[in-house]
Amino acid sequence: MAGGVVPLRLRSYSQAAPHACETFGAKGVRWRVMRLKLYCNRYGHFKDALVCSVSCAYRTRCDDFALFYDEHREGVDALVADYYAARREQEGRRKSVAASPAGTAHVAPVARPEELRKLIRLEVLREMAEALYIWVDKEDRAELLETGEVLRRAERGQKAKHIYRVSQEMELRYQLVPRKRIEKAKRTAAVEAERADARRTRRTNARPPAPVPFPTPVASAEAASEAPAPRRARARAGR
Repeated sequence: MAGGVVPLRLRSYSQAAPHACETFGAKGVRWRVMRLKLYCNRYGHFKDALVCSVSCAYRTRCDDFALFYDEHREGVDALVADYYAARREQEGRRKSVAASPAGTAHVAPVARPEELRKLIRLEVLREMAEALYIWVDKEDRAELLETGEVLRRAERGQKAKHIYRVSQEMELRYQLVPRKRIEKAKRTAAVEAERADARRTRRTNARPPAPVPFPTPVASAEAASEAPAPRRARARAGR
C-alpha cells in the first residue's frame, strides 16, 4: 500500500452494537428504539442491520452480514417485519391522502428496499411422525385428516374431489441470506481463526537462540616452550 498503510479488516459480526435512534410514532410522539449495527468492511463504516437487510445490493454475498445474521436472526427478522409493517401502514395513509382533494405530490425515496416476497422462504418446521391427508370435497373445502378418518369416510361412501398427502409441517420465515452462504461463511471464518491461532502459537513458542559460551583460553605448545624455566631448573643447568 502507498505510504506503508496496511488496511485494517474488522470482524464485528460476533457482537451486535446497540444503537439508540429517535423515531416519531403515532401523533408525533417520540420514542427510542435499540437497533443492531455491524461494521461494513466494503464501505468502511458501521451500518444499521436494517439497511443491510433490505437495501444493500451485497446482502446475499457478504460474509460479514451472513455471520451476523446467523447469530442475531431473531432480532434482524423482527426489525425487517416491523419495517415492512410500517411501510404498509404508511402506504395506506398515502393512498387515502392522495384520494382526497387536498392530496399532495408524493416524493419517491432515494433508496428502494427489496420486495418482501424476495426475503421470505418456506422452511421445514418438522417432519410428521405419521402422514396426514388434505381432503378436498366437491365444494372445494379442505380438511386435514388422519389415515383412519380418510378410510372411514370411504367406507361411508364419501368421495373426495382431491386428496393430498402431507409429510412435513412448513412455516414462512425470513431468509435474508441463503443457508448455503451462511455455512460457507462459517467455514471461511473457522479457517481464518485457525490460522490466526497458529500464528499466535508460533510466536509464543518461539525461543531465542541459546547464548554461545565464551571459550576458555588454552595455552599452546609453542608458548609453553618459550616460557622461562623455573629457578630450580636454571640452577641445575648451571651446575
